Amino acid sequence: MKYMKEQYKSKITPYNSGKITEFICRMYMRIHGYRIIEKNYKTGSGRNTPLGEIDFIAIKKNKIVFCEVKKRKNKNDFLRALTSKQQIRIKNGAQAFMKTHKNYKNYSIQFDVFFIILPFNIRRIKNAFVMNKI
Repeated sequence: MKYMKEQYKSKITPYNSGKITEFICRMYMRIHGYRIIEKNYKTGSGRNTPLGEIDFIAIKKNKIVFCEVKKRKNKNDFLRALTSKQQIRIKNGAQAFMKTHKNYKNYSIQFDVFFIILPFNIRRIKNAFVMNKI
């Protein structure tokens, strides 16, 4: 019996809590009328994604939203959550996505960032940053 308890003991790892927060944000967007078209979109190979990575991509009408999710333990950590280097990687990922998905070329583009403090403190920053040209 002890073996079974240890075997099935559930522990939420940082990786799993990150997946949970991304899921919560995708559900948030769906509740607000968006359709999720990609999740964990990577434009590189292996662990390195030199062109960028996007947590998820959503669309609504003629708008495509590239979303980044940041989970932190307290509000003060959000000030350092999204560096300019990360913004460049997200923009590069968006650019690569748009080049390979020509059917979205006439859509307006938006970059949103979700700041999450578990369990359910969600803050969505619409148009958190912009890209001059794709």
